[in-house]
Amino acid sequence: MRNQAGRYECKASNDVATPDVKYVNVVVNYPPTIKIAKSSETQVGRTGTLQCEVAAVPKPEFEWYRDDKRLSNAQGISIHVTGTTTVLTIANVTEEDYGNYTCVATNRLGIQNASVFLYRPGTGRNISGCACLSQSLWLVLTSIACLLIKC
Repeated sequence: MRNQAGRYECKASNDVATPDVKYVNVVVNYPPTIKIAKSSETQVGRTGTLQCEVAAVPKPEFEWYRDDKRLSNAQGISIHVTGTTTVLTIANVTEEDYGNYTCVATNRLGIQNASVFLYRPGTGRNISGCACLSQSLWLVLTSIACLLIKC
């Protein structure tokens, strides 16, 4: 299991000689899993930053997409990778930049992707994603309960 990775000690001893100690590092490889996917609410003319953080061993390779087009460091777009985190920066955001972006993490054991969004301020969207679903689900459940007890 992942949590069993680490440094282990093997010690052999008898009554004849001093104990012999050897160390071994155990590496547990596993496919990428998205830990954090951060969207951004950014005004036109400002810098938008989208982030994707992954857990994976070995370290993943990253790619960013907008629709079906792979993005690269060009024309106001900057992609940085530090360890298991990648950041897509869009300088001088325009109306055309708003929308869905996809972060893809790959290693030899698998692939994982996540959608993040560059939002226009004032659209009323919650950029945390999960909270939107939770709030919507809460509203539906509250409505159903209200109908059942006729409030």
